[in-house]
Amino acid sequence: MSTGTSLSQRLQAEFAAREQRVKAQEQTRAEESKRREERLEKFTKVCDEMKSVWSPRIDEFVRQFGDQIKVVPSITPSQREAKVVFLTDLASMTLTLSVAPNADVTSMVLGCELLIIPMVFEYERFSRLEMPLDKIDKEAVGKWIDDRLVACAKAFLSVKDNNFYIQRAMVEDPVSKVKFLRTDAAATLEHMGHTYYFASEETLKQYKQQQQITD
Repeated sequence: MSTGTSLSQRLQAEFAAREQRVKAQEQTRAEESKRREERLEKFTKVCDEMKSVWSPRIDEFVRQFGDQIKVVPSITPSQREAKVVFLTDLASMTLTLSVAPNADVTSMVLGCELLIIPMVFEYERFSRLEMPLDKIDKEAVGKWIDDRLVACAKAFLSVKDNNFYIQRAMVEDPVSKVKFLRTDAAATLEHMGHTYYFASEETLKQYKQQQQITD
């Protein structure tokens, strides 16, 4: 009997010990979750304070490029992002600027990714800057953003001056056989599932007559 009682007590002790460990782990997770939420609140506050640094710079970038770009902002509790789409027939070009916390929400991480497809020359595709939430250097952040935006502008201008991209975007007038950029077309025509580009309204008229197309 004593042996059975001893065994029972030992088994109960093991189950009780595990229950205590589980409760301790749950409490630890709850406390860590609370601390993480507090750090996320701090991250949000830092982002609000940093608007005075990055907003004027992005606004100036948009002003300089005008209708050559489209900006799509995105805001979530854990990330701020601005996606800039360059409206050009030469290449697919997208700039993504992002701000997010690191894994344990102790630092602010700024990211800049520039994607050009197809890629035929070397450029800075990705850059990252990380700073502790309690030691943000606004001047350094401003300089980093300036450098990224200037590098992006240089890449965009390189695309516009690159013969590979220019030739790739060329179209030909089916009547005059003159080649030009799509954006320089004087007229276009959708016919039989295909888009035709014309150097002038006159060649468009001639093409319609040749193909017996009536409006």
